[in-house]
Amino acid sequence: MLIVRRIREDTLKQIREITDSQLVTEEAVLRIGRMGLQLGYGSLPKPEWRVFPPVSYADPAFLIQDESSAVYGAFEGERYIGGAAVTIHPGGWADVLDIRVDAAFRRQGTGRMLLDKCQSFAEKRDLVGLRVACTDSNPGMCQFLEHEGFTLHGFDQMVLSQSPEERTKPRSRRASLLYFYRLNQKG
Repeated sequence: MLIVRRIREDTLKQIREITDSQLVTEEAVLRIGRMGLQLGYGSLPKPEWRVFPPVSYADPAFLIQDESSAVYGAFEGERYIGGAAVTIHPGGWADVLDIRVDAAFRRQGTGRMLLDKCQSFAEKRDLVGLRVACTDSNPGMCQFLEHEGFTLHGFDQMVLSQSPEERTKPRSRRASLLYFYRLNQKG
């Protein structure tokens, strides 16, 4: 049975690091027009494996100590299958710092359940809604967020451009950070 619960210091040892690797067959294409930002998807010339390691600023051991943050774990029985980390952004949003589900357990509602916990976190604190940042090199996450009612409202082309991996790419192929937002129901 799938359950999602808040991770505390006494349950921290139950979670494990999940590195997301995906066979990507399309790329996210950002268009800016009269109607604002629009995200489209185009086929890659050939499929490629991409790895999305956990983000360093979403360290569960640190976040569970912070009262303005929460870490949630998804469990199938006693097996940890995914997690999400959320914190309060000074602009009045709940920032979902990281969300990931073990590849063997995707498309079963786990990601939605984790987002629901993050949504409850935001609502209990009277925050505007949820904000999630992900790279345009992760079209699967972009599509998941759009499916869950998030809207693309911003991007940053520079934040990732100085990593050694990105500097080897032509400027037009460097990853951008995309900002997705979803308002609370009452927002």
